Amino acid sequence: MRTAEYPRPSQVIAHLSDTHLRDPADPLVRGVVDPRPNLVAALAAAAAHAPQGIVLTGDLSDDGTISSYVELRKTVESAAERMSARVIWVNGNHDDRAAFSEVLLGVGTREPLHQVHRLGGLRVLCLDTTVPGRDEGQVTEESLGWLADQLADPAPEGTVLAMHHSPLPVVQDLAASWELHGQQELGGVLAGSDVRAILSGHFHQSGFGTLAGVPVLAATSLCYTQDLSTGRGLRGQAGGQGWHLVQVYPHTVTSTVAPLGHHPTVVAARSAADSAAELARRDIRIPPAPGSDG
Repeated sequence: MRTAEYPRPSQVIAHLSDTHLRDPADPLVRGVVDPRPNLVAALAAAAAHAPQGIVLTGDLSDDGTISSYVELRKTVESAAERMSARVIWVNGNHDDRAAFSEVLLGVGTREPLHQVHRLGGLRVLCLDTTVPGRDEGQVTEESLGWLADQLADPAPEGTVLAMHHSPLPVVQDLAASWELHGQQELGGVLAGSDVRAILSGHFHQSGFGTLAGVPVLAATSLCYTQDLSTGRGLRGQAGGQGWHLVQVYPHTVTSTVAPLGHHPTVVAARSAADSAAELARRDIRIPPAPGSDG
């Protein structure tokens, strides 16, 4: 029997970003797209992977209203309960700290919303990169100090850093006006730490790179996306939305783009049970996740 190169992942995370929900009485973003069906569709698709965590990286509300956060929480937490998944909220530049923290975190503050979460032995640190009233992000000295203090003690399975503004070079020239400031300083804190990946969003397109050797996994948007056929120009389009499936293994972290929508079948569908039977016929074994019972 041949053993597969990797076991099952030790942690599975559904990474959603830029939901941009609005007050239900005025749900259309820029008068064009209602992002709520996309959120529901992404959660339904994620359920098939039984994630331990659902991480939402910012611009969760488009208008910062209490009602938008109430609807968001109801939608996400009801799905998370069915999945037995923990929900981790990260605020973005469109979010209002006071409303966000009151409804989603139960604290009600305008201070930076740094957070610490645990998914088994995996630590998830949420870094607030927002500048109230501005589109660009900023990593302040205070934020770097908080992050360094947290990283002083490594976690058993390492750390995932979740933040809204992606520490990546921009694809569209105009996006330089809303990029993250202080990326080199952030990299200085991350260098040599147990941070295994950075989950982020903000640019409304999937993106991958590194910062201080740490993989940056930027999710696309559930609201609208960037039309890359414009080259270095800019055009937001009501299509191409999706979410990312993040899988954590002992020695690597992967992020897989999961576009929304159902399309014509090319290869016949097979259930997990069918796949298991076929692997057994081919004498291939996938080991269970480390620390699992089976």
